[in-house]
Amino acid sequence: MGACSSSGEEPAREKTYIHGQITVDEELSTTSDFSGIELLITQAGLTGEWNDTLFVARTDSAGFFGADAEFDRRSLYSMLVNRNNNTLAILDVVLAAGDTVHIEGELPEIQTNADVSSSENDLMVLYDRLDRGVGRIFQYANLGIVTGDTLEAEINKWSDLFWDFYNEYEDSFAGELAARTSVDLLEGWNDDVMIQRLDTLVSRNPGFIPFASEVGATYHANTGNYDRALRYLDSLSERELDDRIAMRLQMSRIKLQYDSARVDAAKEGLREFRERYTDHREAVVWLDRFEYDLTALAAGSPVPPFEFVTFAGDTVTHESLTGQAYMLELTRLDNSLYQQQYERGLAIYQIYNNYGIQFLTVPFVANDVVVDAFFEERLRLWPIARPGSFNPDSLREAFNINMVPTRILVDRQGNVVRKYEGTEFADIISGLRQVINPNTEEPL
Repeated sequence: MGACSSSGEEPAREKTYIHGQITVDEELSTTSDFSGIELLITQAGLTGEWNDTLFVARTDSAGFFGADAEFDRRSLYSMLVNRNNNTLAILDVVLAAGDTVHIEGELPEIQTNADVSSSENDLMVLYDRLDRGVGRIFQYANLGIVTGDTLEAEINKWSDLFWDFYNEYEDSFAGELAARTSVDLLEGWNDDVMIQRLDTLVSRNPGFIPFASEVGATYHANTGNYDRALRYLDSLSERELDDRIAMRLQMSRIKLQYDSARVDAAKEGLREFRERYTDHREAVVWLDRFEYDLTALAAGSPVPPFEFVTFAGDTVTHESLTGQAYMLELTRLDNSLYQQQYERGLAIYQIYNNYGIQFLTVPFVANDVVVDAFFEERLRLWPIARPGSFNPDSLREAFNINMVPTRILVDRQGNVVRKYEGTEFADIISGLRQVINPNTEEPL
């Protein structure tokens, strides 16, 4: 990760070339003209806009296309394949500097027949095989087929397989993702090895420090020891860091202090943070969002109004749910993190739904076809908001969404228990227990 000065200057974007050919099944096409098929990659911008275009290309009459993609960091992105203003498929594409990507596919079944190839994307195919394998273990656990010591042994085995993959392909995005998955799998099952692997990752690559700050600090905090969690963050801060990583560590520290009710220390840290990064665009955006959450989405605040219609035809509002505790998920179904968390989310649901806690999902940037495709090989156990039945912009603003998935846990009185963003997944268990036993002290 490159250095990012506190002057607010944004680093230059990386580039990679994407090219290929998209055709149409000859049995469905009345012409050999394949022009006008659009391939589009967008993401949420730093200030919250959802139309930051990273890549756009359109096919010529023979179906060929080619253009540069410009992006901030190596990662997995979602490419929309559109024709006649309809989204026909969503393809996962790794964008990495200097890694030329070749795509071939045929409409209308391009979701299943597309070939996305490059050094980085070919490794993602291998990673996905591993991910499907461990996903089956969680499916078996949900069905009660794998339990107890057998489940623990399976989780440790698959964590080791992901760790081996990382060691072999350390410099790739898929290898990086495998390292994170290896650590995430161990959380709550083998915490000692989890912390050891976090230390190894940080020693090899400082880019893992923000990830380590989330997982390591959460582990210590969930044991009820916030002082140890703060010391863990301090130990990460002692390393030689670029300015952006140092800034994110300070964000983690301030958030942890607020979560642990160390309000005075958090306010002082917030004041120092504002002075130090007053001209840094990302810091200013984070401050605005964090302070909004403190006022509008703090524990005990009434949940913001919302309304949507489920696929079953039921109208759901914040008022209709009063009297029932629930977890509201706001996400994109094509988000790789949400997909990784889904099977584990099913396991959590099957436990806590027995205590009367409902789950609901609002899928952004989707249509009925995208929703059906997501659940083609996945269980659908709780209500899903039907695309078009809600106002995405209003929800993003009301719930201050700056990353997906975002989850809001709400108690039976209709008050926010906590907002969980991105990888703050392990914290959910503690919050659910708190809803079930509101008078019991739970380590956060």
